[in-house]
Amino acid sequence: MMAADLNLQVWLDSGTGAQAGMIVPYVRSPERRAIDYRIQAIKQGPSGSSRIMQSGSVDLPADRPTALTQFSMSLGARDQCRIELLIFSQGVRAGTYRFDCPRSH
Repeated sequence: MMAADLNLQVWLDSGTGAQAGMIVPYVRSPERRAIDYRIQAIKQGPSGSSRIMQSGSVDLPADRPTALTQFSMSLGARDQCRIELLIFSQGVRAGTYRFDCPRSH
């Protein structure tokens, strides 16, 4: 399967204040389209490991940031954490995006 080139912008936002610890992945597309996504966050540290996995479908409007989902993950000082987001369009993988988990300060 070839990856589709959709020219997507993908980023993470992490909440502040009452939303501290919340992680929200956003996607923006230059044109309206439907996508499917799978996201997993993996944390490993001295107290063990945990994994969050979510998937779904989203209709993206043209040129408007759209939140895919939201989840929370608390990180200790020595924890390692990464997030991987897979995006599919019409059954074809359109992109794989990898991030370090945001840390609250």
